[in-house]
Amino acid sequence: MTMLEYSKMILEKVSFEPRIFKKELRKALRQSTQEEIKHLMSWCREKFGKRTTSLNDNSVVLVNKLNK
Repeated sequence: MTMLEYSKMILEKVSFEPRIFKKELRKALRQSTQEEIKHLMSWCREKFGKRTTSLNDNSVVLVNKLNK
């Protein structure tokens, strides 16, 4: 299993919690090459769709559905 595959698996498992998702995504991005970053960002947008939003640092974070 590559680090990219491992990162995707972790992100899927923590996608229910925006704070943890953001933390794990940033960790994955730090360990990735430029090509892997592009692939991971594209995968996140495809996988999580409207539940993601772009940040200034080009990472994505899940948007909490229950904005209170």
